[in-house]
Amino acid sequence: GIWTLESSSGPSARRAAVAAYDSCRNVTVLFGGVTTSGNTNETWEWNGTTWSLHSTSGPSARSGHRMAFDSMRCVTVLFGGADGSGNYLNDTWEWNGTTWTQECGSCPPATRAGHAMAYDSDRNVCVMFGGWNGSKHHDTWEYDGNSWTQRPTSTQPSGRDKHKMAYDQESHQVVLFGGKLNSGPAT
Repeated sequence: GIWTLESSSGPSARRAAVAAYDSCRNVTVLFGGVTTSGNTNETWEWNGTTWSLHSTSGPSARSGHRMAFDSMRCVTVLFGGADGSGNYLNDTWEWNGTTWTQECGSCPPATRAGHAMAYDSDRNVCVMFGGWNGSKHHDTWEYDGNSWTQRPTSTQPSGRDKHKMAYDQESHQVVLFGGKLNSGPAT
């Protein structure tokens, strides 16, 4: 495979933004990140040809947040992050392609950034693990569209941030890889 530049227009340069693929509408949703002006709360979508700015309302400006696409309910779920002023967040938002809706302002999972999220399409839940808010988290949470539930396990990875997770439909498992094990902020 060869990389090809598809578009030179669209979102400004940024780091720590998050993207998720919306399979109901066949677009990639990009939210937030750190630009030269600081954290942003822009929502962009890529339809395979063109970038479009869709919203600057909804979640506050942030970086280090995570998103996963809930294909059962056709919404992109966003959780947590850092606001750029040293504050960590634990709010949950859903993007339906038109509007951001806050689902719970102060949810049961502790504030965090740099965590990982993946959508388990067999059980129809977003799975979240780890993150950082001054210390490493090593907890597993699931979001079913109504509430977050902690899922204690007999074995689990050590606390970390900046790791990645994906759902493997063939093995019916969430797979976690990598991450930062020593202390330090996630953004």
